[in-house]
Amino acid sequence: MIYCLGPKGSYSEIAAKLFSKILGENTIVCCNSIYDVFQQLENSKNNSYGVVPSENSIEGSVSLTQDLLLEFYDKIRIYGELDININHCLVGYNKEKIKKIYSHPQALAQCRNYIKKHEWVTVPVSSTAEAVKLVKSIGREEVGAIASKEAAKLYNLKVLEEGIQDYRNNTTRFILIGRKGLKLELKEDGIKKSTVIVKLIEDRPGALYEILKIFNDFNVNLTRIESRPSKEELGNYIFYIDYITPENEEDLIEALKGHVAYIKHLGSYRVFSRN
Repeated sequence: MIYCLGPKGSYSEIAAKLFSKILGENTIVCCNSIYDVFQQLENSKNNSYGVVPSENSIEGSVSLTQDLLLEFYDKIRIYGELDININHCLVGYNKEKIKKIYSHPQALAQCRNYIKKHEWVTVPVSSTAEAVKLVKSIGREEVGAIASKEAAKLYNLKVLEEGIQDYRNNTTRFILIGRKGLKLELKEDGIKKSTVIVKLIEDRPGALYEILKIFNDFNVNLTRIESRPSKEELGNYIFYIDYITPENEEDLIEALKGHVAYIKHLGSYRVFSRN
C-alpha cells in the first residue's frame, strides 16, 4: 500500500503511481494532508510506503515535510527519491470570468506573476487536486484552480491554459518514505543518496565549517544543505544535509558524531528516474 497527499489527481498521486511501478504495489490511498501520510505509516504494521513532496526547484523545500521527518524520526525513514516536471494548468469554466483561484500554497507561489497579472484573489487549500474538486463543487464561472491536466480530466473540468508557472524549469522532488527497517530490494543500480539531520554542539564561529570539512575530508559530494528552526528557542537551528552516499559512510557518521550535539540518519536511498 502507498499513501500520498490527495485527493485523486494530485501531483503526489502522480508520483505515487510512478513509485508503484517500481515497488510492484498497485494500491494507492490518498490522504487529506502530508501529516496524515506520516501518521498512517506510523500506525501501519505492514510493508506500506508513503509519497510526499520534499522540494521544488522554484519555491525550495517543503518545510512541513522536513519538520515531519524529524518529528517521526523514531519510526520513519526515506527509501527513494523521484523528480517530476510540474506543468501547472488553469482549470475551470471561463478564464475571462475568473475572480478567485484555489490551489496549494506552493502552486500559488509558483504561478505568482500569472496570478498578479490577472488580479485574482487566491485561496490556499490542501492540494492542487483538492482545488479542482472545490471548483467542481462550487460550479460557478468566477472560480478556478491551478492544478494538473490529470486533475482537470478526473473532475471533468476544462484546461483553460497550460504551463502557467512563472519558470519553465519547474520540478518537484518527491520522496518515498516508510517505517524504519523495511527492506527495499532492487535489481537496478543507480545513484544513492543519504540524508542526515545534525544539530551543532554550540553556536560559535567555525562550528558549521568543522562539519563541512569532515565531508570534504571524506571526499563526499553534498547535494543540499538547509537550516530549519530547532523549535527549542529563537535563533537555534538544525541542518538538513543531503549527500551522495560514500562506501565508507559508517566512518563518515562516526567522524561527524564528535562535532555535533546529535546526528539523525534519515536513510540511504536510490534516486529514481521516471523513465
